[in-house]
Amino acid sequence: MKARGKMAVGATTLSFMMMLTACGSDTGSTTETTGSAAPSGGAAGAKGGKQVEISFANWISVEDGTKEAYNQLIAEFEKTHPNIKVKSIGIPFAQFKDQVLVSSAGGNPPDVTMSNQNFTPAFVGAKIADPLNDLLGGEMMSDIVDGSKAGVTFDGKVMAMPWAPHPSALFWNKTLFKKAGLDPEKPPTTWDEMIQDAKKIAALGKDEKGTPIYGIGETGASDSYTGNMLLRIAYSYGGKFVDDQGNIVYDQGTALKDALSYMKDMIGGKISPKGSMMSDLRPMFATGALGMIVDGDFGRTNFRNMSGKGAEFDKEWGVTTVPVGKTGKSETFFTEHQLVVSAGSKNKPEAAEFVKFLVSKEAMGIYHKLNGVMSSRKSIAALPEMNEDTYSKVFNEQMKSASPLPATNPKFDNAMKNSTDMIVIVTEGGKSPDEAISTVVPKIKELYKK
Repeated sequence: MKARGKMAVGATTLSFMMMLTACGSDTGSTTETTGSAAPSGGAAGAKGGKQVEISFANWISVEDGTKEAYNQLIAEFEKTHPNIKVKSIGIPFAQFKDQVLVSSAGGNPPDVTMSNQNFTPAFVGAKIADPLNDLLGGEMMSDIVDGSKAGVTFDGKVMAMPWAPHPSALFWNKTLFKKAGLDPEKPPTTWDEMIQDAKKIAALGKDEKGTPIYGIGETGASDSYTGNMLLRIAYSYGGKFVDDQGNIVYDQGTALKDALSYMKDMIGGKISPKGSMMSDLRPMFATGALGMIVDGDFGRTNFRNMSGKGAEFDKEWGVTTVPVGKTGKSETFFTEHQLVVSAGSKNKPEAAEFVKFLVSKEAMGIYHKLNGVMSSRKSIAALPEMNEDTYSKVFNEQMKSASPLPATNPKFDNAMKNSTDMIVIVTEGGKSPDEAISTVVPKIKELYKK
């Protein structure tokens, strides 16, 4: 997701701050969306029986794949909590972190904000996030999947509630596998098999319309998500980003070098497209131009919609855990959606009620049905309705080996974006992985010292 120009960011930030202080109309870059009107009543969490309005900064209300789930979630919450009304502040993902930081610093924080494992450290560092241990209670805290909980715990306090864990798994296109002479029902189980399968698919060249066919899609854009995915690849080669003391050890050993060699091989060899964002790769997979992609549990809904074939497209692809690499296990991260209650919120009890609802069995049932997302709560993840098919079982299995991103430093998101320069250096600059590492990693280490 590419950064916009300073004027555009400034304008959208101003719009966001204005919307937090007063109800307004759609500004284009941010949207205000509310659920259906609800009558006053005696719902839990409302002060003195009067209606309370809480603001919710999020990106799911402005993304086509999740708008319907968002609308149903808000409608259900306001129906069951008639004294609490939600004013939604929809912000495009690429602008999200900066706008929340600016508005909160200006004294206008949303009551609840979406987050992820890149954004939360920045929100904690800026003292925007309020500890949730007491607000949500011990029973809720003990119900969080261990890997997710580790990623939101700072100095012993849970600073964000994991919502949807989004462990990444491997999707493969059965049609392209068959055309490449591969068994369409046999996805790769090892890293080396995945590379060989990708090369065979890319060797198909172009489809009947002249569209290039790629074997696998690896992100190469200059954004923090690409940095996360490079780190995931390095983990498959046995690497680490930081040691137990938080010191950067990304350049130690051969894992990062191996990961960059893999990226150079895939992108330089036209096995994977160059400079792509996930928003580029997903429609390529959905239209048969990409043999494999590592993506989250919302993939099924996205691919159905993007293909134009709906559920019929399910016959053309499969999903499996990420192939085993050098470590001997399926390496992936929780790239999860999280929920933060703002430290500056004047409606913390109501904000907590909203968070509790969004991670409840009822809400996750809606979200899972419409978008295939899993739950970060142990009790809900184990429910039969969350394991009703092979798709759900794969992602629940992937959660067992998923790691939290090593993101406790507030500069982690910036570090991940900076690390993408290494991909550019080896794929476009013609330099070696060693040269890329020696150029970029010292800058990341310096960033962490500031």
